Amino acid sequence: MNDIQPLSSALSFIQQNASQPDTSPIMSGQFHFNTFQNGLTSHATDAVEEQNANITTELPAGISFNFLFTGTIDYSFGSNKYQLTNNSDQAVQGSIIVNNTDEILTRHLTAGMHIRKLNIFVEQQWLTSRCQTEADRQVINDIFQQQNVYLWQPEQQAISKADALIELNNENTFSQNLTTEHLTMELLGYCVDEVYRQVTSEPGKDSVDNYTSGQSLKATLDNSVAGLHTLAEIAQQLNMSVSTLQRQFKRNYGLNISVYIKQRRLEAAKKSLLINELSIGEVAFHAGYNHTSNFINAFKKSFNMTPAAYVKLHKIR
Repeated sequence: MNDIQPLSSALSFIQQNASQPDTSPIMSGQFHFNTFQNGLTSHATDAVEEQNANITTELPAGISFNFLFTGTIDYSFGSNKYQLTNNSDQAVQGSIIVNNTDEILTRHLTAGMHIRKLNIFVEQQWLTSRCQTEADRQVINDIFQQQNVYLWQPEQQAISKADALIELNNENTFSQNLTTEHLTMELLGYCVDEVYRQVTSEPGKDSVDNYTSGQSLKATLDNSVAGLHTLAEIAQQLNMSVSTLQRQFKRNYGLNISVYIKQRRLEAAKKSLLINELSIGEVAFHAGYNHTSNFINAFKKSFNMTPAAYVKLHKIR
């Protein structure tokens, strides 16, 4: 089995220490990676990190629930660094990462570190598609109001289920697959309740999307931003006038569409810097900036660091 499997089909890569041969294992031990339908995965690890390395992946909008039994995990998420550790008397340290847009996450591996953990990752669209009522949808909307990282102490019942999922062997039998899916679904229900308790939403802020295609206007716009450079071209792609697009976007999301497009291109620039490994000048050009200095200033204003500092944050320490 591969040492590392990505949480999603998004682009990901591993950066090893230059002193290590490419054939050296990144981690050694037990791994269980399971995909349930489209948008829900679990990843159980009881292994030793064999070398200093970075594993970078682009996560879709979703929630990452982590149960750490042993070890310390260092990671960069967006423009910040975090550490999750369990070296005290408590059985498990839990963390929740709420991600409301495509975002870069880099795991920083440390040679000799023993990690025993369970991760459950669920995409926002997976949760939304299973909402039965407006109240359900409001809960999901509240959770994804903002991007955040939370620490929490799971209850014993949840810890027992997480431990059981780690202890399952790698037999790909019908019975074990049912057991794994059943335990994961039970644990996910508890986790979603927990993250909702953690989140403080702003009252009275409804988000109703009037876009008639049945697809989110914002999602459609995101798909168009990469290849189209003017607001007129985007409006034409969506079969509406520029004024209608501006008005509908402002009414639905309370945002100026030009500001939103600029921000989405800056978000895409982060991926280009890390995963595509383009130069700052190349990334600036693809983001629609004629002068690299203007791109650097806009990047720093949005993410509180320069592009060069952002790349350094996610690289080998």
